[in-house]
Amino acid sequence: MDKSNEKDTKDYDSYIYEVVSKNIKYYRLNNKSKYADEYGKITQEKLAELCDVSTGLIANIESKKVFQTFSIAILYRIARVLNIEISEFFKER
Repeated sequence: MDKSNEKDTKDYDSYIYEVVSKNIKYYRLNNKSKYADEYGKITQEKLAELCDVSTGLIANIESKKVFQTFSIAILYRIARVLNIEISEFFKER
């Protein structure tokens, strides 16, 4: 792979993580699942507990400063808890 393709791949990876990160936070704070509070929110701590992951992982995924990788299995767990289709995480808002 030449350097220009490598850069394009890194840029695209960053873009995907940014979109997914924003959407996880959006759906966590605008949620209608049975886990949401009276304001339609789920805390990072509660989401982490329900997904059986650390609070730090959820915080890092949502952070703009951290490039946190995660598996599709983690994404699936988050989608199930938030009661949304996993494809929603990949849509631009």
